[in-house]
Amino acid sequence: MKKLIVLSVVLALVASAAFAVDLSASIFGRVTLVEGDTDNDEISASGGFERIRFDGYGEVADGAFGGWIRFDGGFNGYAFWKPIDQLKIVIGGNPDGMYGKEGITGWMFNETPYDAGVAIGGNNVWGWGPGGDGHNLYGQTVISRNAFYGGFGGNALHLNITPFDILTINIVLPFFDGGEIADVILKVKAQVDLNFDFGNIAVTYDGHGDGNGGQVYAYFGAPIGPLSLDVGFAYGFEESGDYSMGAGVGLKFATDVFGIRFRAITKFTNLDYFGLLAELVPYFTFSDNFAMFINAGLSMSMTPSDTLVDFHANPYVRIGEEWGAQFLAGFKIWSEGGFDVIKWGVPIAIALSF
Repeated sequence: MKKLIVLSVVLALVASAAFAVDLSASIFGRVTLVEGDTDNDEISASGGFERIRFDGYGEVADGAFGGWIRFDGGFNGYAFWKPIDQLKIVIGGNPDGMYGKEGITGWMFNETPYDAGVAIGGNNVWGWGPGGDGHNLYGQTVISRNAFYGGFGGNALHLNITPFDILTINIVLPFFDGGEIADVILKVKAQVDLNFDFGNIAVTYDGHGDGNGGQVYAYFGAPIGPLSLDVGFAYGFEESGDYSMGAGVGLKFATDVFGIRFRAITKFTNLDYFGLLAELVPYFTFSDNFAMFINAGLSMSMTPSDTLVDFHANPYVRIGEEWGAQFLAGFKIWSEGGFDVIKWGVPIAIALSF
């Protein structure tokens, strides 16, 4: 029996050394104690798991081969081969988005409280609001991705080329989409990513496929003392001749006891559309385990025939460390469709990763 135990321990040590596997898991549970809207007199409640996720990452052959896998209601992952230091070949993908260039204007604007369902704003980032993809929380068609590249979240063949330490060229060919080879080429994503001591500069092309044009993004991000700055520009075009332009800025100021985050995005099109999205989050850190946030913003859309203005307000508190286990509680209120409907809720959540 003792020999069996010793043999098991030795095999486990050999396996862990050979495969260098890292495993992690996270679970986010959310309950909305009360919620309602002006379209309905009923006061209701809801709850659910915002996330139950397992991740694994491993490398073999001194890092020449490796892979990542995730289970989150379904499986995602990628495998890679790095034949030389200057080239990495990847097959697969990460639904969170790879090669994103948005700084604090994306997920980092509210971080974990987004995922746990306590902070408003996720729809402003990813564009899954009323009206479908490309609409923000309020149902308007201006989102932060109109100015900042959020990354590629599908499966594809990726080529990461690093001829110099400061330069990386990322090329994504979505062969997983199938179809004619010409369609795959038209959907190519290509990025030049430069990292200097003073900041990061990136230019990204996002092809949308046959008949759908594409989008070009330019990004600059830099730390300036206690301030961090993100600037983004985008130009989208279609074969029909229609086009759109987006510009955005993100700012974060942080001290040990107080901080503030700000982002603003504008969108213009040749069809006489103007959109504006702006958000502000001042926050107060009372200790390592307690902080309060005041998340507020507005969105405006203007066309020759109509103007819509909507808002949200969302104070919340976090008990627990920023990157550790957290208890979250807040209040949400927001409007949709130019104040046609006002919704509200009182969510609480527990977010745990290990």
